[in-house]
Amino acid sequence: MQWQDNLSRLASGVERGLGSVSRVMAIIAACVLAVMMLLTAVDVSGRYFFNKPIVGAWELIGLLLVCAGTWGFAYCQIQKHHIRVTFLFERFPSRLQAIFDSLAYLLGLGACSLICWQSLIMVKEYILLGDKGVSYTLAVVLWPFMLMLAIGAGMLAAQFLVDLLHSLAKAVRK
Repeated sequence: MQWQDNLSRLASGVERGLGSVSRVMAIIAACVLAVMMLLTAVDVSGRYFFNKPIVGAWELIGLLLVCAGTWGFAYCQIQKHHIRVTFLFERFPSRLQAIFDSLAYLLGLGACSLICWQSLIMVKEYILLGDKGVSYTLAVVLWPFMLMLAIGAGMLAAQFLVDLLHSLAKAVRK
């Protein structure tokens, strides 16, 4: 039983650090989302009222979506706000629930780790491309956005690892 408690304590310690970082990342994602909404509103207003849209607005919004769309995932996982279908799941014994949770977290960990790894490979490729690793309209360098994706996926993978450790401790303890 001692090693299960140690596993839980380790997961809790890591989770505290992840919680602080993921909270800041979620705030940044919310601010980026606000900038995206403002940019969209100004672009639409300029297009329809003055016949002067912002050049490259859609491209910039698409790039900013990488940050707005991925940097809040880990915080959402910490808060357990991701969608779960539990009407059948809740009827299982708690140990079986912990085993199913462990499998789900393991799959999430694998998928997010794969996304993080492939994104880092793309960061390297875009850096090596130099001037060719830019967006079409605005010529914005693309590697920082791929790095944002890798960081967001990596943080979610780390949170899945913490949740996996907690679930395994529950599954073995019961």
